[in-house]
Amino acid sequence: MTIDTGAALAYRYQPLTPPELQGSGAKLDRSEGIDRGSKLYEQCREFESIFVQMMLKEMRATVNKTDLLDGGYAQEIFEDMLYQERAKDMSKSAGFGLADQMYLELLRGK
Repeated sequence: MTIDTGAALAYRYQPLTPPELQGSGAKLDRSEGIDRGSKLYEQCREFESIFVQMMLKEMRATVNKTDLLDGGYAQEIFEDMLYQERAKDMSKSAGFGLADQMYLELLRGK
């Protein structure tokens, strides 16, 4: 059996087109504008970061800790602060779409 490497290479190097989806898989209504500088959007972004922080905390709880590297209460406080900042950064850059959807839904409810 022979493999046609020409066809495989031609398929491999086709340009990728990103789908019109946010990270959550929810399609955004592009007809309505999102004012990313508004106070309402900032609150939606804050809620999204809290949600991501809760998700990270639950994921961290599944990792077994060893006595060798367990730093006690101080380490837990530091990890909480670290994951809080990571959640803020992730909600700004990852494009989960939760803040955008909440913002659009709250605007629609006005």
